[in-house]
Amino acid sequence: MSLKKISVDFYFDYSCPWTYLGFKRLIQTATRTASDIIWKPINLEIMREILDKPKASTTNYQKNYRKKDLQDWANYCTVVINQMENIDHRVSMAASRGVAHAVDEGLIKEYSEEVFKAFFSDSKDISDKKILLEIAENIGLNGKLEDSLDDDSLDLVIEENSKELAQRGGYGSPTMFVENQMFFGNDRMNLVEFAIGQASGRVLVIPGQHNT
Repeated sequence: MSLKKISVDFYFDYSCPWTYLGFKRLIQTATRTASDIIWKPINLEIMREILDKPKASTTNYQKNYRKKDLQDWANYCTVVINQMENIDHRVSMAASRGVAHAVDEGLIKEYSEEVFKAFFSDSKDISDKKILLEIAENIGLNGKLEDSLDDDSLDLVIEENSKELAQRGGYGSPTMFVENQMFFGNDRMNLVEFAIGQASGRVLVIPGQHNT
Protein backbone atom coordinates (compact mmCIF):
# COMPACT_ATOMS: atom_id res chain seq x y z
CA MET A 1 0.00 0.00 0.00
CA SER A 2 1.42 3.36 -1.00
CA LEU A 3 1.81 5.99 1.71
CA LYS A 4 0.53 9.52 1.23
CA LYS A 5 2.42 12.56 2.57
CA ILE A 6 0.10 14.63 4.71
CA SER A 7 -0.02 18.37 5.27
CA VAL A 8 -1.51 19.98 8.38
CA ASP A 9 -3.19 23.36 7.98
CA PHE A 10 -2.13 25.36 11.04
CA TYR A 11 -4.21 28.46 11.84
CA PHE A 12 -2.41 30.44 14.53
CA ASP A 13 -2.07 33.77 16.30
CA TYR A 14 1.31 34.70 17.81
CA SER A 15 -0.43 36.47 20.70
CA CYS A 16 -2.23 33.39 22.04
CA PRO A 17 -0.37 31.54 24.83
CA TRP A 18 -2.16 28.27 24.07
CA THR A 19 -0.90 28.55 20.51
CA TYR A 20 2.69 28.79 21.76
CA LEU A 21 2.13 25.46 23.51
CA GLY A 22 0.41 24.02 20.44
CA PHE A 23 3.20 25.19 18.14
CA LYS A 24 5.81 23.33 20.18
CA ARG A 25 3.80 20.11 20.13
CA LEU A 26 2.80 20.39 16.46
CA ILE A 27 6.47 20.67 15.45
CA GLN A 28 7.14 17.45 17.32
CA THR A 29 4.12 15.77 15.71
CA ALA A 30 5.10 16.85 12.20
CA THR A 31 8.66 15.65 12.76
CA ARG A 32 7.55 12.24 14.01
CA THR A 33 5.13 11.73 11.13
CA ALA A 34 7.21 13.36 8.36
CA SER A 35 4.27 15.69 7.66
CA ASP A 36 4.27 19.23 6.30
CA ILE A 37 2.81 22.24 8.08
CA ILE A 38 0.90 24.83 6.06
CA TRP A 39 1.31 28.03 8.07
CA LYS A 40 -1.84 30.18 8.13
CA PRO A 41 -1.55 33.22 10.42
CA ILE A 42 -4.86 34.58 11.70
CA ASN A 43 -5.78 37.27 14.20
CA LEU A 44 -8.12 36.63 17.10
CA GLU A 45 -9.49 40.18 17.11
CA ILE A 46 -10.45 39.74 13.46
CA MET A 47 -11.95 36.33 14.26
CA ARG A 48 -14.06 37.89 17.00
CA GLU A 49 -15.38 40.47 14.53
CA ILE A 50 -16.07 37.84 11.85
CA LEU A 51 -17.97 35.64 14.30
CA ASP A 52 -19.59 38.65 16.01
CA LYS A 53 -18.44 37.14 19.28
CA PRO A 54 -18.19 39.28 22.44
CA LYS A 55 -15.31 38.79 24.82
CA ALA A 56 -16.19 36.07 27.27
CA SER A 57 -16.80 37.08 30.87
CA THR A 58 -15.27 34.74 33.43
CA THR A 59 -15.49 34.33 37.18
CA ASN A 60 -12.47 34.70 39.43
CA TYR A 61 -12.54 30.94 39.96
CA GLN A 62 -12.35 30.36 36.19
CA LYS A 63 -9.55 32.91 35.82
CA ASN A 64 -7.54 31.35 38.61
CA TYR A 65 -7.94 27.87 37.20
CA ARG A 66 -7.07 29.08 33.70
CA LYS A 67 -3.83 30.56 35.03
CA LYS A 68 -2.97 27.30 36.77
CA ASP A 69 -3.89 25.21 33.72
CA LEU A 70 -1.76 27.38 31.45
CA GLN A 71 1.23 27.14 33.78
CA ASP A 72 0.78 23.38 34.11
CA TRP A 73 0.89 23.05 30.33
CA ALA A 74 3.84 25.44 30.10
CA ASN A 75 5.76 23.28 32.56
CA TYR A 76 4.80 20.16 30.64
CA CYS A 77 5.96 21.68 27.33
CA THR A 78 9.07 23.25 28.95
CA VAL A 79 8.27 26.83 27.93
CA VAL A 80 8.07 30.02 29.98
CA ILE A 81 4.85 32.02 29.76
CA ASN A 82 4.65 35.31 31.63
CA GLN A 83 2.04 37.08 29.47
CA MET A 84 -1.39 35.56 29.92
CA GLU A 85 -3.99 38.22 30.73
CA ASN A 86 -5.57 41.20 28.99
CA ILE A 87 -3.74 40.58 25.70
CA ASP A 88 -4.68 42.84 22.81
CA HIS A 89 -4.31 40.39 19.94
CA ARG A 90 -3.66 43.16 17.43
CA VAL A 91 -0.11 43.09 18.80
CA SER A 92 0.61 40.05 16.59
CA MET A 93 -0.29 41.61 13.24
CA ALA A 94 3.22 42.88 12.45
CA ALA A 95 4.88 39.57 13.28
CA SER A 96 2.34 37.71 11.16
CA ARG A 97 3.32 39.79 8.14
CA GLY A 98 6.70 38.07 8.25
CA VAL A 99 5.35 34.52 8.10
CA ALA A 100 5.37 34.04 4.32
CA HIS A 101 8.93 35.35 4.01
CA ALA A 102 10.13 33.10 6.84
CA VAL A 103 8.45 30.14 5.12
CA ASP A 104 10.15 31.00 1.82
CA GLU A 105 13.53 31.15 3.56
CA GLY A 106 12.99 27.83 5.36
CA LEU A 107 13.14 29.51 8.78
CA ILE A 108 9.50 29.58 9.84
CA LYS A 109 10.04 27.25 12.81
CA GLU A 110 12.92 29.36 14.11
CA TYR A 111 11.10 32.63 13.43
CA SER A 112 7.93 31.46 15.17
CA GLU A 113 9.82 30.07 18.14
CA GLU A 114 11.60 33.39 18.66
CA VAL A 115 8.44 35.49 18.21
CA PHE A 116 6.53 33.40 20.73
CA LYS A 117 9.46 33.47 23.15
CA ALA A 118 9.93 37.23 22.79
CA PHE A 119 6.30 37.91 23.63
CA PHE A 120 5.46 35.29 26.23
CA SER A 121 8.79 34.62 27.93
CA ASP A 122 10.64 37.94 27.55
CA SER A 123 7.60 40.28 27.62
CA LYS A 124 8.74 42.13 24.51
CA ASP A 125 6.52 44.14 22.18
CA ILE A 126 6.19 42.04 19.02
CA SER A 127 4.40 44.89 17.27
CA ASP A 128 7.74 46.75 17.33
CA LYS A 129 9.58 46.31 14.03
CA LYS A 130 12.93 46.71 15.78
CA ILE A 131 12.21 43.65 17.95
CA LEU A 132 11.23 41.59 14.91
CA LEU A 133 14.33 42.64 12.96
CA GLU A 134 16.49 41.65 15.93
CA ILE A 135 14.83 38.23 15.83
CA ALA A 136 15.51 38.00 12.11
CA GLU A 137 19.16 38.87 12.59
CA ASN A 138 19.56 36.32 15.38
CA ILE A 139 18.23 33.46 13.26
CA GLY A 140 19.91 34.48 10.00
CA LEU A 141 16.73 35.61 8.23
CA ASN A 142 17.77 37.98 5.46
CA GLY A 143 17.05 41.67 5.34
CA LYS A 144 14.08 41.34 3.01
CA LEU A 145 11.95 40.66 6.08
CA GLU A 146 11.79 44.42 6.64
CA ASP A 147 9.93 44.80 3.34
CA SER A 148 7.28 42.37 4.60
CA LEU A 149 6.97 44.12 7.95
CA ASP A 150 6.36 47.42 6.16
CA ASP A 151 3.79 45.93 3.76
CA ASP A 152 0.39 46.49 5.34
CA SER A 153 -1.27 44.82 2.34
CA LEU A 154 -0.16 41.54 3.95
CA ASP A 155 -2.78 42.20 6.62
CA LEU A 156 -5.28 41.10 3.96
CA VAL A 157 -3.70 37.64 3.99
CA ILE A 158 -4.25 37.42 7.74
CA GLU A 159 -7.83 38.61 7.31
CA GLU A 160 -8.49 36.09 4.52
CA ASN A 161 -7.01 33.27 6.59
CA SER A 162 -9.29 34.29 9.47
CA LYS A 163 -12.33 34.26 7.17
CA GLU A 164 -11.28 30.92 5.73
CA LEU A 165 -11.01 29.40 9.19
CA ALA A 166 -14.48 30.66 10.11
CA GLN A 167 -15.87 29.21 6.87
CA ARG A 168 -14.33 25.84 7.74
CA GLY A 169 -16.06 25.88 11.13
CA GLY A 170 -13.14 27.13 13.22
CA TYR A 171 -13.25 29.85 15.84
CA GLY A 172 -9.87 30.18 17.57
CA SER A 173 -6.16 29.50 17.81
CA PRO A 174 -4.56 27.05 17.50
CA THR A 175 -6.69 25.18 14.98
CA MET A 176 -5.34 22.32 12.88
CA PHE A 177 -6.87 20.56 9.91
CA VAL A 178 -5.79 17.13 8.70
CA GLU A 179 -7.59 16.95 5.37
CA ASN A 180 -11.16 17.86 6.40
CA GLN A 181 -10.84 16.96 10.07
CA MET A 182 -10.62 19.93 12.42
CA PHE A 183 -8.80 19.92 15.76
CA PHE A 184 -8.82 22.88 18.15
CA GLY A 185 -6.46 23.45 21.06
CA ASN A 186 -2.94 22.62 22.13
CA ASP A 187 -4.14 19.44 23.85
CA ARG A 188 -5.40 17.84 20.61
CA MET A 189 -2.01 16.86 19.19
CA ASN A 190 -2.43 13.16 19.90
CA LEU A 191 -5.62 13.26 17.85
CA VAL A 192 -3.85 15.21 15.09
CA GLU A 193 -1.13 12.57 15.01
CA PHE A 194 -3.69 9.76 14.90
CA ALA A 195 -5.52 11.49 12.04
CA ILE A 196 -2.25 11.85 10.12
CA GLY A 197 -1.69 8.13 10.51
CA GLN A 198 -5.15 7.32 9.22
CA ALA A 199 -4.88 9.70 6.27
CA SER A 200 -1.38 8.64 5.25
CA GLY A 201 -1.80 4.88 5.56
CA ARG A 202 0.88 4.68 8.26
CA VAL A 203 0.34 2.75 11.45
CA LEU A 204 1.17 5.13 14.29
CA VAL A 205 1.14 4.02 17.91
CA ILE A 206 -0.08 6.96 19.96
CA PRO A 207 0.44 7.19 23.75
CA GLY A 208 -2.74 6.03 25.45
CA GLN A 209 -3.95 4.08 22.42
CA HIS A 210 -4.68 0.55 23.65
CA ASN A 211 -6.62 -1.05 20.81
CA THR A 212 -3.74 -1.60 18.36
